[in-house]
Amino acid sequence: MALTGRTVSWWVRLRRPCPLSGPWGPPVRLPTELEACQRFYSSRDKEKIDMSAYPVESIRNFSIIAHVDHGKSTLADRLLEITGTIAKTDRNKQVLDKLQVERERGITVKAQSASLFYNYKGVNYLLNLIDTPGHVDFNYEVSRSLSACQGVLLVVDANEGIQAQTVANFYLAFEAQLAIIPVVNKIDLKNADPERVEKQIEKLFDIPVNECIRISAKQGTNIEKVLEKVIEKIPPPQFNTTDPLKALVFDSTFDHYRGVIANIAIFGGEIQKGHKIVSAHTNKRYEVNEVGILTPNEQPTHKLYAGQVGYLIAGMKEVTEAQIGDTLFMYKQPVEPLPGFKSAKPMVFAGMYPVDQTEYNNLKSALERLTLNDSSVTVHRDSSLALGAGWRLGFLGLLHMEVFNQRLEQEYNTSVILTAPTVPYRAVLSSAKLIKEYGNSEITIINPAQFPDKHSVSEYLEPTVLGTIVTPQEYIGKIIVLCQNRRAVQKEMLYIDEHRVMLKYLFPLNEIVVDFYDALKSLSSGYASFDYEDAGYQAADLIKMDILINGNPIEELTTIIHNDKAYVTGKFLCERLKDAIPRQLFEIAIQAAIGKKIIARETLKAYRKNVVAKCVDHIAILESQNRLKNPAHFCFWRQTRSGFIECNVAIWTNAFSKLKKANHSRPASQQISSNIVKE
Repeated sequence: MALTGRTVSWWVRLRRPCPLSGPWGPPVRLPTELEACQRFYSSRDKEKIDMSAYPVESIRNFSIIAHVDHGKSTLADRLLEITGTIAKTDRNKQVLDKLQVERERGITVKAQSASLFYNYKGVNYLLNLIDTPGHVDFNYEVSRSLSACQGVLLVVDANEGIQAQTVANFYLAFEAQLAIIPVVNKIDLKNADPERVEKQIEKLFDIPVNECIRISAKQGTNIEKVLEKVIEKIPPPQFNTTDPLKALVFDSTFDHYRGVIANIAIFGGEIQKGHKIVSAHTNKRYEVNEVGILTPNEQPTHKLYAGQVGYLIAGMKEVTEAQIGDTLFMYKQPVEPLPGFKSAKPMVFAGMYPVDQTEYNNLKSALERLTLNDSSVTVHRDSSLALGAGWRLGFLGLLHMEVFNQRLEQEYNTSVILTAPTVPYRAVLSSAKLIKEYGNSEITIINPAQFPDKHSVSEYLEPTVLGTIVTPQEYIGKIIVLCQNRRAVQKEMLYIDEHRVMLKYLFPLNEIVVDFYDALKSLSSGYASFDYEDAGYQAADLIKMDILINGNPIEELTTIIHNDKAYVTGKFLCERLKDAIPRQLFEIAIQAAIGKKIIARETLKAYRKNVVAKCVDHIAILESQNRLKNPAHFCFWRQTRSGFIECNVAIWTNAFSKLKKANHSRPASQQISSNIVKE
């Protein structure tokens, strides 16, 4: 069929190489380096790797664990470069830290994996690297990563030495019976003292000095020795390709076009595109669409074999279908499910609500997808008179809560309101009626508004943690006083060397969850480090304190505190609320109450005398005007003897923020764990 002249001209134009500029338009924008990299890694152009060339004997699975800012991600960058996984450029910084929040804060939040290929003594090895977080709030990520490994690199800063999280991570690896390779990093620093650090490692962890590797991840010094040690000391996985398929899902993400992408570790058998697999958790059947490895970008392969780590796409469209810790097996070849992971135990609970109730469904969808990628967050439906329908979320700590909120905003473009965080208390019921209602004599309280009356409870229990503090010895006195003010009980004191001391205290969780870390850093000039682990519950004299505004309790400001700190905390909160709430046309009474007893009060003076407070018709006019002015804006009116106070979202979130800032501005010895944080 002959083509018309117009068709031919358009065909020639489409086939013509695109110039930088032309008479028909502005200069064409060249792709950025990131866009070029993304195009290079498009699934259409990827050449599949034959993984059968790497038998189990030539596979090493290992993680990098360390305290915060000891150089884990930098070491991962150098390992990727020296194995040829990525090109050597000055832009290689935190390659495995892919989240925006990770690059902004300079910390690792999500454990990321990458497959490295390295030739050692004429043998090609497959090294599966997993970079893990260093902050205590993300310990769950570390424990999940270790389940897919046979060894770890324990990185210690040559300047700072062993810190609290170094100790915690060591025992995680030790209890998992993994091979541990100590690495002393940052030997290029002016004040580096690798000999002192090696002695600390030998004293605390019983690892000989001659097994430590001195490196500079920044300058690339001795990185080859690290790879050689990984191959020599870490054993290969003990799995067999002839066994039935058994794959552990240790992480997952959601893609809008491909559905759920599951990170898997193969514990037996093999898997390839077209295989029919079944989930042990949901018992649903899927057909595998793609398998591959991460280098650190997705690289499809023909198959994945026992002992290897990679990813799988199998048409899972719902976020609930890929449960972390799930076992995948071949259809009609059932296997015993793998143990999976111990459920994460939330340490902090907070209410989360959409700023506008019309965004409820969007926020619900965002929460479902983000909790797929962060399974340590627990979600329960909740509602508030002031803020509407929402959820009560459980986090592993305050940093975890802040990062989760930031990821919601950056990745899903959703703004939320977070209420004051609380810790999970328990109550032993004495009332037969309540025991029958709850079906148990002991209940867990995650919302202060649900705190039962003391007349129906035989005893209250508060959560405790075993805290580890590593500090220079000159700050011991101040830190001991701080711990005593937080109702802590000393359990152990150990001198790591002539300059550093390790303290262990039993803390009530409520005393450390908000501002203890900041107070500790302030007292020690930033040199002390802190880590904690769950230590169960203990009996405590707890009470519920309500905040009243003109006689009306504000549920979002209700707190559970120890009886000894009730008066001081109540006075402090009333003072700060007085500064946070804007003045009205009538007087506002701010009170702290325990039951019916008022323990503190502040009065916010009115602009002028309210002469129409008792006029019922005037009240109706005010309500109707407010609805007409902005019906979509969520607000409510509280009727009191002396007038009305408009309580909207902005007032209370601003109050939360000011209370948090005010608490941090107090001297460390006077700070109060008031359970108030910014929105």
